[in-house]
Amino acid sequence: MSEPPLSRRAVLLGLGSLALGLSFPRRAAATTLAPRTFDYRVDISMLFSLLRYSVGGSMVEEVDAQAGRYRVLITGSGTGVTSRIEARGLIDNGRYRPLELKSAHSFVGRPSALSITYDYARGLVDYHAVGHTLLSGRRRQVDDVVVLPPDRPVDDAVSAGLNFAAGRLEQDPDGAYRMSVLRRTRPRGEGPDDVTPGAYRVEVVPVRFQVEPDPGSGKLIAQMDMSGWSSWARADQPARLVFTPERRLESIESRLIWGSDLRMRLS
Repeated sequence: MSEPPLSRRAVLLGLGSLALGLSFPRRAAATTLAPRTFDYRVDISMLFSLLRYSVGGSMVEEVDAQAGRYRVLITGSGTGVTSRIEARGLIDNGRYRPLELKSAHSFVGRPSALSITYDYARGLVDYHAVGHTLLSGRRRQVDDVVVLPPDRPVDDAVSAGLNFAAGRLEQDPDGAYRMSVLRRTRPRGEGPDDVTPGAYRVEVVPVRFQVEPDPGSGKLIAQMDMSGWSSWARADQPARLVFTPERRLESIESRLIWGSDLRMRLS
């Protein structure tokens, strides 16, 4: 997804993968555990409910702390929709660092793909994405090489979720969690269904979010602005994430532009 229907890379990958990553319970970093499987469902309503679709699937998480490696596979399907995301990475002193993320999606015959490879020896990230816009189906392609910043780690959606669950995500003095992620640039004035050939680059941007306990239930509530990732997200309507007291995600809701919204449930 650069950006296929409902900006699937930014919304389904960004929200979905992060949400699934955030669903991991805290776990000891010094042991090798058997693969864990989680089920999920994403319901999306677009254009004032003119279009609706759902994706249901599972995530398999494999963590081998002794070898310093992890792998997460997320698959899903629905009517006219298929989705596959695979992420691999390193575990370095308890912190999860991405090595590779590949995704392939199809929506009513429109394919999209994303490939991100991290080369820490050279300090570079190789980034390639192809997708189609929602209304006109126009092809949007991004090919870029990004220099990794020397002063802070860069996460993908999966490693950010793993680091949050493990208590390894950085925090600012005000208690807000902070991460750096890759984002496709958007030319000024470009809308969700516009394409500007040759204008796309990839940049490293900061993302911050606060987590507050709910006094009544003991659950944790987070608000996250997704507008930096997706042209469909609204800066004035941050995504709402609800966690159990053990920091396992229960649900995520996000209001989008043009009367659209996304809801995700995990089990």
